[in-house]
Amino acid sequence: MDFFQITNSIVILFIMIAIGYASFKMKVIDREGASGLSSFLVNISLPCLIIVSMQIPLNGDSFGSTMQMFAIAAVYYLISFAFAFTFPRFLSKDEHETGVMKFMLVFSNLGFMGIPVTAAIFGNEAVFYTSLVMLPFGLLVFSAGILMLRPDMGRSLNPKLLLNSGILSSIIGLVFFFSGFVIPSPVIDVLAILGDLTTPLAMVVVGALLATLPISGMFRDPRIYFISFLRLIAIPFVVFLVLTPFVEDVLFIGIAVLLASMPVAANSVLLAEEYEVDSTLASKGVFISTLLSLVTVPLMAFLLISV
Repeated sequence: MDFFQITNSIVILFIMIAIGYASFKMKVIDREGASGLSSFLVNISLPCLIIVSMQIPLNGDSFGSTMQMFAIAAVYYLISFAFAFTFPRFLSKDEHETGVMKFMLVFSNLGFMGIPVTAAIFGNEAVFYTSLVMLPFGLLVFSAGILMLRPDMGRSLNPKLLLNSGILSSIIGLVFFFSGFVIPSPVIDVLAILGDLTTPLAMVVVGALLATLPISGMFRDPRIYFISFLRLIAIPFVVFLVLTPFVEDVLFIGIAVLLASMPVAANSVLLAEEYEVDSTLASKGVFISTLLSLVTVPLMAFLLISV
């Protein structure tokens, strides 16, 4: 197991957050600029990443394993939703704060950290199956995720809410996946380049938003530590307990547990900013959970290969 590669993926995130923090302090980016970058990421870059991530081959030989991994992904998301709708309501009476915490519990940083971490531990075979767990991510983020952040929208649900760039890109990606359609060059190249902007720019936005807080403010919210504990330890532990009696393939269990142990998704900051809820709370969640994951993710990997 390559612990260096695991730690390296996490350290890269911190360097990009630091660049965003420094950019704000040096007035390269202001508050309005961070909001503009968030909007670009949510409406352009992230949808491109979703479509490109679904360009994976599906053939008869792998169909059975593919369906099993989809079932495992469904279990993982159901457990995450169960945590999200159980604990945050005890941590805040504000529905928008509660919504941000729900989002942080369901959606982890699969995109940037998922593939390098699972590949480092289980080899290249894990990349395809990791991608399958990521397939429903975009669809859930832009439907259930938005309703978590803005529960007021759900009370008078406008169908147009679901006609956003994230939902449309997820549907397009799924149609291409199940039909086997391969996007030709140069279109796929343009989509890939725009999609590749998502992680670095998202981390820069997180850093810029953190720069609006006093340093001590990043570490003083005990709720973030509890959410991080649930996100990094409790959820993967429950995923392991639920899957072990039913899934024989240790590779599938290992992938699901590791992906469940990833820190809070940077998308929480982008969408909180886009939908005008507490992006500061989301930024602290990304920062603290990513910091703690320097210890918890390698530990989870070690425990998996020891079982």
